[in-house]
Amino acid sequence: MRITAIAVKELKCVKEDLSFNLATLVSPLLFLLAFFLMLSSGILIPAQVWPGTDSSAFLRSMEDFRAPDGTAYLELRPAEENVPPTNAESNLIAVEREPEAAGGLITGRIIHYLNDVNENMTKNFRNRLSGAIVDYIEELRPGGNVLVNELTMYAQDIPWDTGFGVSVLVFGLMLSGLVFGMLSITGEWANHTAALLKLSPGASGALLAGKLLANMLKCCVSGAAFLAVFFAISGALPVHALCFVCSALLVCCIFACLGMCLGIYVKSSLTAFLISLVSALVLWVGGGGFGPLSYFGDAANALGRLNPATYAIEIVRWCYFSGKTQLAAGFAALMTALLLSAAAIAAVYARWIRKEGA
Repeated sequence: MRITAIAVKELKCVKEDLSFNLATLVSPLLFLLAFFLMLSSGILIPAQVWPGTDSSAFLRSMEDFRAPDGTAYLELRPAEENVPPTNAESNLIAVEREPEAAGGLITGRIIHYLNDVNENMTKNFRNRLSGAIVDYIEELRPGGNVLVNELTMYAQDIPWDTGFGVSVLVFGLMLSGLVFGMLSITGEWANHTAALLKLSPGASGALLAGKLLANMLKCCVSGAAFLAVFFAISGALPVHALCFVCSALLVCCIFACLGMCLGIYVKSSLTAFLISLVSALVLWVGGGGFGPLSYFGDAANALGRLNPATYAIEIVRWCYFSGKTQLAAGFAALMTALLLSAAAIAAVYARWIRKEGA
């Protein structure tokens, strides 16, 4: 009964920190919408070409070179002349001698003027031009001697924006847990009731359980709002609903406990909110929010194994897209993180009560 009363009191206090509660809901949505709008059509890279698709069979083939989902790799725009582009212009692909097959050989001369200081974009330009050339060579010689058999993790290609949206969902759960947990503690100082906590005759476990219950309810509302918006713009739903719900609740509970620890030490709602936002973002990126950690170095992978966000992101992706994953190990890691975070808030709160009572 006492736990329920504490949870009800925490829910009523939402109106006292309405701006922070709204920011917690809106932040991941803005993050999602910004990337979704930029990537809803796929990543189409502009490039200048010479002499133009009307005069070059290779460039016409390159214009039709597309990703498996039908998105073109390059947006070709005719250049006025065959000269290196200025800093304000796109890359230039100049076909000086059309590729052609003769005497069992395929010859041609294509010059690619790279005009980008970002090594990732440079790599993308090179790969897409190389892919277009290989694709055109297969057109020139029927029955080539190189065959590619793809063994994919997922049953179908996943749009970048949908995959990113699923990843942002974990960021939203982490941020919600941290902020709601933090507000449940810092609100005691804002309402001048912190001193009453040390005088409470009830067990501290009931108080923490009541606050945690209220935080979980608020996280559920925040997560449901995100899912509704995400479904409206992507039409994607988890195919493993039970595992998804379990993993989402675990993530919220872990970070709500950590948020309460943060609130005890920081005391200021504004400062704690900023720390929560930065912490959630760093942990999310370090857990593979922008892509699998295999893309990064050994140090990032070592730290990722200690980061609960890593396992949360992998499980949630599996819940949406199936594929291959270490599900049992992932849930075991999240359960371990939950036990550690619960022990941390119990220890931190007990120490704080003793310190306040001294």
